[in-house]
Amino acid sequence: MSTRLPPGPAASSWAQTWRYWKSPAEFVRRCHGEFGDRFTVRVWPFGTIVFLAGHDDVKTLVRSDASVFQAGRSNSFAEMVLGRRSVFVIDDDEHARTRALMMPAFHGKAVRDQVELMREITAANLATWQVGEPVRALPHMQAISLEVISRNVMGLDDPERKERVQTAVLRLLRTGSAFDLLPGYDRFPRLHPARLRRKRPRDRADALLREQIAAHRSDPRLDERTDVLAMLLRASDAEGGWMSDQSICDQLITLLLAGHETTATGLAWCLERLVRHPEVLAKAQQAADEDDHTYLDAVIKEALRARVVVPEVGRKLSREAEFAGYRMPAGTNLWPSIELLHSSTDGFPDPEDFRPDRFLQRGALADWVPFGIGNRRCLGATFAQVESRVVLREMLRRFEFEVTDAPAESAVPRHVTRVPGDFATVTVRRLRSAA
Repeated sequence: MSTRLPPGPAASSWAQTWRYWKSPAEFVRRCHGEFGDRFTVRVWPFGTIVFLAGHDDVKTLVRSDASVFQAGRSNSFAEMVLGRRSVFVIDDDEHARTRALMMPAFHGKAVRDQVELMREITAANLATWQVGEPVRALPHMQAISLEVISRNVMGLDDPERKERVQTAVLRLLRTGSAFDLLPGYDRFPRLHPARLRRKRPRDRADALLREQIAAHRSDPRLDERTDVLAMLLRASDAEGGWMSDQSICDQLITLLLAGHETTATGLAWCLERLVRHPEVLAKAQQAADEDDHTYLDAVIKEALRARVVVPEVGRKLSREAEFAGYRMPAGTNLWPSIELLHSSTDGFPDPEDFRPDRFLQRGALADWVPFGIGNRRCLGATFAQVESRVVLREMLRRFEFEVTDAPAESAVPRHVTRVPGDFATVTVRRLRSAA
């Protein structure tokens, strides 16, 4: 069988690239309307992309050979920020081994042990909010989430060092520019303008992280620590130091950046949705007062469904392979569209409605994939959901928010996420006695 791809726009790759970058969501929706659940586009700098919007195709992709359908290779664009050994950009045995080392810090007892810390950090931030004054919630959610992840990932207890690390990480996060779209990164990676633009902030971040690694190694209570850095050091030492300090830095940068930005954005969208749906807000407030985790979790899940934080996940073919009846060439990207899956009437009847109750029903999670799919599902998904519940519960216990009939905030691209266009602006009407 000769190589072939699903149908897609007939326009030139330059025209498709322009349409995509002008409005990615609109371009993808238009293609989906014209070509169905499987379509091919050609967009710089990614090349050939096959978008997948069908449940069966995504299930098939999850079960496909990970050495052929490679997620790390698909994420290689992030190597300039996260580092070449980041769990986000590696594949095969190295990915599985690295992921297994970090997983225990984000599940079970390790997460439960962080709940009180999450609550304290949230309460300290909420104490600064003023009654009657509009508040842009997104920066507050980012500050809370960065503080939580800094303590959980790195065990940063020293205030001065913690502030320096957080500042360095945020500067690195903000180094994106039009240089990222320039050709030549695969041929001249060390000389590419995007790499050079990031070198100084990344070097600064690495220097601070190495200081923390050294401090951990000299800590006589290292064996008792529960943060991710301690786990990585203990596991690496036990296996003969197979993970270098640079590799550990790459993992820490990945967790600090990905762990705070996506969680904060999801929480901001949750607030943006609630103040526009007073019945849901009232029910969520009651759930917070009664410590009803089930309903609060449903609210968070529905917000992540209705307002997708990261619109796609990807795989890239390491060699020619068959998929869905097509013989696709090596280098083809396959991108399940989280946005299209979450707006499917098959998976979610009346998808335009903000209806958390749908997640109280069995089977509602089949097409709900905000944290990715398969063996590349975000390893911090459980941690993020617990953190989101804690933060939301504290806000609803302390504040009564003004509801609004203002138009929904538009989704604006920011880094790899889509954030509320007005940063989820809300107003506290009054303090509640539950505070």
